[in-house]
Amino acid sequence: MDQFANISPPQIQVLAPGLVFMKNALNQEQQIWLAEYAVASGYNEVNGFWTTLPSGERVLNNDTGRGRIYDTIQSFHHHDVVLSICNQVIQAAQSRDSKLPDMNPTHLLLLYYATQDGMYWHKDSDPNDGDNDHPIVSISIGNSCSFGYKLMGRAEEYITLESGDILVWGGPNRMLLHCVESVQANTCPSYLPIDNVRLNFTYRDAPNVIGKESLYKQSVENTYSTLMK
Repeated sequence: MDQFANISPPQIQVLAPGLVFMKNALNQEQQIWLAEYAVASGYNEVNGFWTTLPSGERVLNNDTGRGRIYDTIQSFHHHDVVLSICNQVIQAAQSRDSKLPDMNPTHLLLLYYATQDGMYWHKDSDPNDGDNDHPIVSISIGNSCSFGYKLMGRAEEYITLESGDILVWGGPNRMLLHCVESVQANTCPSYLPIDNVRLNFTYRDAPNVIGKESLYKQSVENTYSTLMK
């Protein structure tokens, strides 16, 4: 995939040691490829963004407004390209922030935001997030969102993540408290093959859960089955 032969973000800002913001990191061609990639992955009948309830209704598998895919990078198609993207981003971030440790990306979390609802304040502290201080890489495609983060001893801060922006956090800020305050409707660039949707690619270094991915594939279907027991 020649479009990912060289990722060189024009604007890299170190927000704090171990927290790097890359503005306009991906060009239009790269964003289009990732959007098409996410859509193709999401329509996978076995492990996509949607699930079919016993009633026959087709719904997003994480909640009413969000679809989720979590698996090893090796399980995704074109996994060599997906891995290369992350490795290039890490190298670019480390060139500006020496506090970011190395990363061996093992898993990819793909999220599909269909509404303006975001994600509550949290730290990426679950087993499937990784049991080390290695970076997390988050790529935004589609609708913009308001991303909140709170550094130790400081008030909450917010930045707008637009399509093609990337955030990296690790090392001293690996347990960064953060949220997606809201998704901004109808801000998806017109050149993308999606409409009024936000996609998020999040890379994890979590060798501790290899082979246990089924434990972290949350879905409406699984929740329904649990409630019916």
